[in-house]
Amino acid sequence: MSQFVHLHVHTQYSILDGASDIRKLVARTKEMGMPAVAITDHGNMYGVKEFHDVATREGVKPILGCEVYVVRDRFIADKDEKAGDHLVLLAKNLKGYQNLCKIVSYSWTEGFYYKPRIDKTLLREHGEGLICCSACLGGEVQQAIMRNDLKGAEETIAEFVKMFGEDYYLEMQLHPATIATDARSHEVWEGQKKVNAALVELGRKMGVKYIVSNDVHFVDADDAEAHDHLICLNTGKDLDDPNRMRYTFQEWLKSPGEMAALFPDHLEALATTLEIADKVEAYSLEHPPLLPDFPIPAEFDDPAKETVARQFDYLRHLAYAGARERYGEELSEKVVERLEYELKTIEWMGFPGYFLIVWDFIRAAREMG
Repeated sequence: MSQFVHLHVHTQYSILDGASDIRKLVARTKEMGMPAVAITDHGNMYGVKEFHDVATREGVKPILGCEVYVVRDRFIADKDEKAGDHLVLLAKNLKGYQNLCKIVSYSWTEGFYYKPRIDKTLLREHGEGLICCSACLGGEVQQAIMRNDLKGAEETIAEFVKMFGEDYYLEMQLHPATIATDARSHEVWEGQKKVNAALVELGRKMGVKYIVSNDVHFVDADDAEAHDHLICLNTGKDLDDPNRMRYTFQEWLKSPGEMAALFPDHLEALATTLEIADKVEAYSLEHPPLLPDFPIPAEFDDPAKETVARQFDYLRHLAYAGARERYGEELSEKVVERLEYELKTIEWMGFPGYFLIVWDFIRAAREMG
């Protein structure tokens, strides 16, 4: 039984940033014996449904999440805050998933400025059912530590604990630099070591558990070069540009053994990832179509029939009325045959309400010219 699960994972739905194919990601997770895996794409949940379907089918517990960007006020377009502080949110149950959908939706409709951004007001209003992790070096706690502001880091941790209680976790990462990697990778490595040491001390002092994660952006180590090319496409830079954005080439889906080798003194932090996975409940994303209630005229509104049946009766009436207007009162056998085929298809799919709503839009548009 694996003693680790990945909780910080970017798929191809982190557009031009992640390179993890969902099917390959889940297959590799299963191959390495990990019972669960998360999806935490940057600022969006585009891949959640595909990921949930594939993981469920393969017997791997899907953990649905997002890495969000947090600013002081999502309504203010502050150029100094356009990137925001990173934060990982994971849905613990269906309520958490619904709240996460709201948070991410508001980040686009109310908070978008260069990136979809949220604020802590949204977290307080819609934090029920969510697990929160402090993310990478771009997180608020980590940034405070990098500035040597340990008091500020402690205050931030206390603020998140107040919001999420025992569902708030400090997150440690470690991407070893090699001779082949550039100076930026060495800076990241040194920064992570500094931050991790402080997180352990702060966690023990404040009674907050910590986990380890790898900032996964591709599935296999051999995918690092292809991912590097992807980042060049994203940023519009040449491969040989010395000042371009680079990753550390360590962002693959590492095995539990590889993670244990990175954190030999903190194996309890690996085990805590299983604690988080165990907190996550199984729930379905399937539901009936969410459509407005189309008002049926009284003569077709038979209370003895189900709503879909009443809608279908009215749709049939409109379809035949339209056919007679176009082809004459006496409809040919060919027209009736085709009309019945189309109507039966709509009835079988359960979509008469949808067709009535679309018909209403088109009718109103024509009436308005």
